Amino acid sequence: MAFITIILATFALCVAVTMRTYAERSAATHQYEKLSSEVETLRSNNAALASEVRRLHKDPRSIESASREQLKMVRSNEIIVPIE
Repeated sequence: MAFITIILATFALCVAVTMRTYAERSAATHQYEKLSSEVETLRSNNAALASEVRRLHKDPRSIESASREQLKMVRSNEIIVPIE
């Protein structure tokens, strides 16, 4: 009888360990997928920013456009007329 009890206890322990391991694996898989998605988004954003930096270094029209939009700069021969 004691042998059967030991076998059942061992079986229960194995089942518990297996279930816990499965739950941890499932959580780790979910976290991996979430982080992979975030990494892909960040890589895409980095590529877009790198492209913008290259464009601002090489294209004078891009530099002028960024200066006008972000810094509100104008050329010396332009007149600013505020519109309300």
